[in-house]
Amino acid sequence: MATTVAAPPAAGGVTRSRPEWLERAVGQGLALLLAVVIALALGSVIIILYGENPIDVYETILRSATTAKDGPAWVLAAATPLIFSALAVSICFKGGLFNIGVEGQYLVAMTTAAWAALHLGGVLPGPLLMWGVLLFGMLGGMAYAAVPGALKVKTGAHEVVTTIMMNGIAVSLVAYALNHPLRYTNAPVGQNVDLRTNIFPANAKVPDLGHVFGFGPAPRFSWLFPIAVVAALIVWFIVKRMRLGYEARAVGASAGSAQAGGISIGSVQMKLFLISGALAGLVGMQQILVNNASTSTGGYLPQNYEATLGFTGIAVAFLGQNNPIGIVFAAIFWAALSRGESILPIETNMPREFVIILQGILIMSVVITYTLAKRRLDRRQTGRVIAEEEAIEMQQPEPPPTIQEVTA
Repeated sequence: MATTVAAPPAAGGVTRSRPEWLERAVGQGLALLLAVVIALALGSVIIILYGENPIDVYETILRSATTAKDGPAWVLAAATPLIFSALAVSICFKGGLFNIGVEGQYLVAMTTAAWAALHLGGVLPGPLLMWGVLLFGMLGGMAYAAVPGALKVKTGAHEVVTTIMMNGIAVSLVAYALNHPLRYTNAPVGQNVDLRTNIFPANAKVPDLGHVFGFGPAPRFSWLFPIAVVAALIVWFIVKRMRLGYEARAVGASAGSAQAGGISIGSVQMKLFLISGALAGLVGMQQILVNNASTSTGGYLPQNYEATLGFTGIAVAFLGQNNPIGIVFAAIFWAALSRGESILPIETNMPREFVIILQGILIMSVVITYTLAKRRLDRRQTGRVIAEEEAIEMQQPEPPPTIQEVTA
């Protein structure tokens, strides 16, 4: 049931009530708009110092992401792993945990998914193989996330330290797998082939989605994007409608109060790590299970895999304010800016690093404006509660006089 916020009695005794979620949504929307304006204004100063026109530069970024050939498909494809990564970070944030190990978890997940794609073809026929590979990726991420989770619960080891250390271990695990158990065996004779796994079976790959919207063989735009959107809706349901979400928010707000209320802190933290690991397991699936038509790559685990997606997910989670729905839009916006990173040096004199600077300014602006908006909303909420209590006290009848007051 939606919570309503009662305003103080207005003139004429008429009261007005608004849903709290609507007021907060409007406040956060205005804060985001202000953050974008601040980021664009500061970015304009940098553009002018380079001798360029800010309108032309921003128009180039917008055009490359929305109207250029395969631009929208490129943006949605680039946003797909960022959605999974940011969701993995945000679910732990709800419980006061900082899972900085999404980077290592999705690397291990790519390895377990590659093993499944190469060895389960005779066990899972047809499209079941693709779902089995995705499941093995999620299980790999969960298993690797369970280690820092168990260390946190059993020993109190800080998750930031353990996950950072395990990120480095994950890189070595992938290198070992590519050099030994998953090393390619059917390399063409007399040709130099980069270190990678064998090519996956066709039914292990995720189908292309670009042709459905008329984009043609768009670069890695696949059915993983709608899966990412569904994952965001599931995370929203867990956080807002399930007991685990309530317990996670209670633990994140005050672990001591949550424990006093009968919540098992260790159990909640372990569940959050496992869910986070499962989401992290899907981060790297796009680059190994989806064919890139523009480069003729995909369908195997290469040595030169794309890294840092886990760390970028932290920035996207901050930009989306850890809201699963907001993360989807934040990832798309981030991907649109990244699209401009490769276009700007071609069509303008701006270096590609300008987009990175703009993304950093945007994150800082969002954090500042959201914090100020939250404080303002909290003050208004507190003032309304006080006014409501005073109004109730004023409406209560005065108590009858006591015997002492009558005789006096």
